[in-house]
Amino acid sequence: MKRGCIYSIILLMCIVSTTIAQDTKPQWIESIRVLSPLSCSDVSGRVKVRLQAKGLAHLQAQCFVPNRKNLYAKPQKLVLTPKGIKLNNEGIGTFTINTRALPHGPLTVQIIGEGPKGERDLYELQLYNSTGDQRRTAAGIPDTIPAAARGMQLAYSDDFDGPLSISRDGRGARYNAHKPTFGDFSGWPFSDPEGECNPFVQRDTYLIIRARKGAGNDNRASTGLIATVDMDGNGFRAKPPCYMECRLMAQSAPGTWPAFWTITNIHRGKGDELDVVEAYGGWGEGNPNSTGYWVTSHFWEQTDTDGQPLKHPGKLIEMTERRLGTSWSQTFHTYGLLIEADKTTYYLDDEEVWSHPTNSYSYRQPHVILINYAIGGSSGWTINLDRYNNTSEMYVDYLRVFEKR
Repeated sequence: MKRGCIYSIILLMCIVSTTIAQDTKPQWIESIRVLSPLSCSDVSGRVKVRLQAKGLAHLQAQCFVPNRKNLYAKPQKLVLTPKGIKLNNEGIGTFTINTRALPHGPLTVQIIGEGPKGERDLYELQLYNSTGDQRRTAAGIPDTIPAAARGMQLAYSDDFDGPLSISRDGRGARYNAHKPTFGDFSGWPFSDPEGECNPFVQRDTYLIIRARKGAGNDNRASTGLIATVDMDGNGFRAKPPCYMECRLMAQSAPGTWPAFWTITNIHRGKGDELDVVEAYGGWGEGNPNSTGYWVTSHFWEQTDTDGQPLKHPGKLIEMTERRLGTSWSQTFHTYGLLIEADKTTYYLDDEEVWSHPTNSYSYRQPHVILINYAIGGSSGWTINLDRYNNTSEMYVDYLRVFEKR
């Protein structure tokens, strides 16, 4: 990440344009504004949400509650406004959320609107439920071993339930706050953990990567990345055959770009990059308009037997058609990668979604692991977080790696 994200972008744009051509092409507008509480606020008890949605006639609010006993079971869909949201002449309306009946922790409330001529809008309100029902919270590393990791041993894990060990170059810490050793790629810069623009927050059993504009005395934009080796290449690398997985959730808004991925070479030159999940946020003209995400494998500066550059295979994973039936922004999902001698397999919620023959570099070389919340940049998508108070968050529940020793 991301020298070759352009390959994914071109493919994604082709799919989006084809889908639009086949449909009636709804007119997406950005009308909904949540006046209170602000995006990424703490909430508790009965919370009154006040919004404005000029030009829209029908509005509904919904959220999804995961199954605490089975992370791979379909979440419960809760319609928070069964009778809809009534708007006054100024387009202002309210509805109430009883957060006591919802799980403790990160909460995404989707507000869906439709206008009299078929105009559409989708607003994702990120909240942190500070006094919700702990018994309904589905978080933390599971006790069970993933099916893809059977026969392997746990080599690395982080439940993010304690202070984050991270530094600007990774030296003297568990994580590096930048891509080693070159190539930060976010439009809103990946920022150091020291200082006013620190994007990292550890809370309960989550790592929160906070993207925001207006941080610090000079109104800078900032967001975050973590990598498992420092700028000298020291740290943890997953050694194939291995299986790794990360459980996360982020916001779908114009410019958001959460990812979990690996690289075999931290310097320029030959090496592999395996993107376990790359999600692109935003609805409307010029946005991805997708509930799915991309898996992509990049084989940098390598050629086949005919001397032609190796292709960068990838696939768009339609999440709402899978077992949980929800997108990457509605609920937490677990994204996995299995690297074997003959096959590389990608997983979503413990279910195989795509595979291809393993490239030689992927199997012979150990993998650095990276998790980030990029905002715009080399993804090519427009950044527009104005109606979200220029604040957006990515929640990382856990990371773990198994190796066959």
